[in-house]
Amino acid sequence: MVKRDVDDAAGARPVEALARVELCPACAEAARRRGPRAVVTTTGKNQRGIVANIAQAIAAAGGDIVDIAQTLVGDYFTMIIVVDTAALEVPLAEFKARLTQSVEALGAQCLVMHEEIVNALQRV
Repeated sequence: MVKRDVDDAAGARPVEALARVELCPACAEAARRRGPRAVVTTTGKNQRGIVANIAQAIAAAGGDIVDIAQTLVGDYFTMIIVVDTAALEVPLAEFKARLTQSVEALGAQCLVMHEEIVNALQRV
């Protein structure tokens, strides 16, 4: 059974409401201490330098990679990176644009989402 709440007559909730995720007190405290994070997902044909290119773009914007996982399936490359965004030198929208541009130059696709959005999507 799927249940969906609708807050207004138009049938849409504000984006801010989607970003609010209820966490247990211990999880909320841990999230507060570690700071804001983003999840970067990259997919495409494998080619030399793709990991270095993304890592350089993250570092250039002031991000810090806290976790990374990658895999190859045949010629296809997939990578998920968790980035600490507390020290970003640019707004998150600019960070997303830079990474997307960097990855698209290599013929791959990139999706950058705030960690709270990813967590909310997992609960739907």
